[in-house]
Amino acid sequence: MRFKLSLLTLALIVFSAISAQDTAQFSKTCSISSGLGYANGVGGSKGGTSFFIQMDYQFSPQFSLATEFEHLNFDAPGYYPDSIISTNVQHFYDHYFSLLIKYHLPLNSKFHASLASGWTYLIRQTDYYDVYTEPTGQLITHRMSSFNDFGIPFLLETDYPVWKNLSVGVRVKYNFNPGYGDTYSAGVGVSLKL
Repeated sequence: MRFKLSLLTLALIVFSAISAQDTAQFSKTCSISSGLGYANGVGGSKGGTSFFIQMDYQFSPQFSLATEFEHLNFDAPGYYPDSIISTNVQHFYDHYFSLLIKYHLPLNSKFHASLASGWTYLIRQTDYYDVYTEPTGQLITHRMSSFNDFGIPFLLETDYPVWKNLSVGVRVKYNFNPGYGDTYSAGVGVSLKL
């Protein structure tokens, strides 16, 4: 707990120092972006789809603060390969709620890129069949479970303006979840400056 409090204090000091800099020629902007993509877990899983929505507040030319929701859907091999069930697959449904600090790379063009990291809260739901072998046969039960954890996201995203306040881009995100397995996603998105 003391370590987390120290990190939070350090982040607030850095945030105060950055926001106090001279921004006479910079206009603070808010944007909302959303998109679809490909998702997968690390370690033999089968890919699925991802969806994200992000709210971003750029408070300096180099930094912004963002909140993001991301949903990932992917499959992994099941525990019982000799089961009488036709598909021995675990279905995973991950929901990530992230707080990100983004660093905007200093590029002298319309093309923009940023790196981000921060903190994420994971809610994972699994859908699977448990198989119990008994002397008279097999007992199969459908099981849905849910658990949560904290992790660290790493994000690389780009955007290119296409019309007025509308831009498009690509992104790659890696979610480091030490307790329950890492995941990653890649996709395209649309961003609207408010």
